[in-house]
Amino acid sequence: MLTGLVIVSFALPLAGALSSFVSASSDESIRITYGAYALGGLSALAAAIGSFVGPFAGALAPIQAFFFGIIGIGTFLASLYAIAYIPLYRESYASAWHASAFALFLIGMEAVVLSPSVLAFLIAWELMSISGYFLVISERTPDAFRAGVEYLVMTQLGFAAIASGMLLLAGGAPFATWQEVAASAAQLSGVARGVAFVLLLAGFGSKAGLVPLHQWLPKAHSQAPSHASALLSGVMLKVALFGFILSVSLFPGIPLALSALVIALGLLSAFFGALHAAVEDDLKRLLAWSSIENLGLIFSGVGAVVMLGALPQSPLVSAMAAGMVTFVILHTLNHALMKLSLFLSAGTIVAKTHTRDLDALGGLAAAWPVFSGVVLALSLAAAALPPFGTFFGEWAYLQALVLGLSAPLPASIAAALVLGIIGLVGGLAAFAFVKLFSTVFLGRARSEHAAHAVAGERPSLLLVVPPALGALALLGTGLFVLPLLSAQAPLSAHALFASTVLASGAAMNAWLVLVLLGGALLLAFLAARAFASERGARVTGTWDCGTPLTPRMEQTATGFAAPVRFFFRAIVLAEKEVTAEPVVATNPWIAKRRILWSVDSFWERYAYRPIAALVLRTARAMRRMQNGVVQAYLLFMFIALIIVLVIAAV
Repeated sequence: MLTGLVIVSFALPLAGALSSFVSASSDESIRITYGAYALGGLSALAAAIGSFVGPFAGALAPIQAFFFGIIGIGTFLASLYAIAYIPLYRESYASAWHASAFALFLIGMEAVVLSPSVLAFLIAWELMSISGYFLVISERTPDAFRAGVEYLVMTQLGFAAIASGMLLLAGGAPFATWQEVAASAAQLSGVARGVAFVLLLAGFGSKAGLVPLHQWLPKAHSQAPSHASALLSGVMLKVALFGFILSVSLFPGIPLALSALVIALGLLSAFFGALHAAVEDDLKRLLAWSSIENLGLIFSGVGAVVMLGALPQSPLVSAMAAGMVTFVILHTLNHALMKLSLFLSAGTIVAKTHTRDLDALGGLAAAWPVFSGVVLALSLAAAALPPFGTFFGEWAYLQALVLGLSAPLPASIAAALVLGIIGLVGGLAAFAFVKLFSTVFLGRARSEHAAHAVAGERPSLLLVVPPALGALALLGTGLFVLPLLSAQAPLSAHALFASTVLASGAAMNAWLVLVLLGGALLLAFLAARAFASERGARVTGTWDCGTPLTPRMEQTATGFAAPVRFFFRAIVLAEKEVTAEPVVATNPWIAKRRILWSVDSFWERYAYRPIAALVLRTARAMRRMQNGVVQAYLLFMFIALIIVLVIAAV
């Protein structure tokens, strides 16, 4: 039965892709194609649940079942959404080819999680990566092609690092199973294992968007169609996390320095992701930067689990490790739900307003009350506020760090430092999503596109239901999932998802939080009613000294982010340009002035561009060797032969 569900989860995407070529442009064909994908996602989710409970429990390894279930959830929500979304862009996408790339992307992700050997993993990884490229360039615009090239270059460099690291661990045996790889890794020297670990961290970290290998992610995820962006950010990044956790489990032991490297890169990624999300004025790029922040936090949690597993065990160390594992499990699931739903919501906004510019939006709450409520719930979840599951996941992280404050001096200082960084990152993330919701939904429409959306039809049901299901699931993970976790046994780094645990002191009853919040709101409402004037509140328009109110008077996303840009201007490289246009040509003192703000990537300016310039200079220098002289080419061949013989002799 379970095997049949897994087979169906692979077969339905193939069947749907084939059906798309029959009548790719018709609404009926789109419903059949993406309906088959959605059913395949439900089949994958059922197989994952069946591996945890019922007669088929244990059929899949816990880590495989966990990530296979995330793929199933993402496939179902994104495919259900695409049934209504794809017809809106029938002229933009080559429907049959896009549907085929989408199907191969789904199959590739599922195959990565279920791969039994190195070669199978690498083939599935490449299938996922290449099909993802075609999703990124679906709109076939210059920006999409540029983003696709960056994605393709980075993903192939990452693939080379992953393949090198795995083959190094496997002793060069591509057909080795994971058990054989672990046995081979135990025979390697410490230096070889360290090199393999760094290669695997670079490969999986580049796919997950870890700094400094993150530059492709905001561009690619913002250019892909929104249902594809949802999978790229909500699911594919988790597949990269799966690959890293799997590779960690293959090592017989990981030095503290390497686990500290993972923590440092994770926290650095979280900071840069949250900071750029706070100053970003493109809706989808903001969400992409937020994904970098969240994956950075998760990787730092994994690094902490690895480090704590290598330390001498004590009740304190076990409790901290349990809290970190709780965070990794909960935040991985919650981030998948959150980013799937937010990118789908962004697709609805862009489809109706035809803009991703936060400064050009506004006023949608009055026209779309239900949808705005869904996005408000998702924004609260993204800001890690209760009673959503994201809050309780991060609460476990914070509690583990608080426990670390009672450790010996070096460890307590490190815990305090990380605690401060997490606080800063959380504040920036909350700032970013307050900005997102307020500038998109509140106030008045600040452009013709937004005004047209406010005056037009509300989004169709299938453009609202999938993100609404994600919001409900996030509420469910807060209310139900955390109480179900029980402290069964301390986890080692090699069995990260072998069981579920909850650190003592890291628990907080989600229902109690919900009751307290609801009680506080009820008391505020009753107090307002009790002390209100008998005449009632007078409702009237806002008065501005007789000046008519216009959208130009509202706070924009650019203005909202001004304090963050100012305090972090050395990092976000903020620059402003003031242009003046005289109202009267003869009087330059009376002019219309316009301020244009721009931010740049710290890593692109000081790392990527200098490296690219060096590569181009080197290429130009080496081009001189192509002089057409046969004797020179023979000399090069002779030198290469000597080098090969020397290496072979050594």
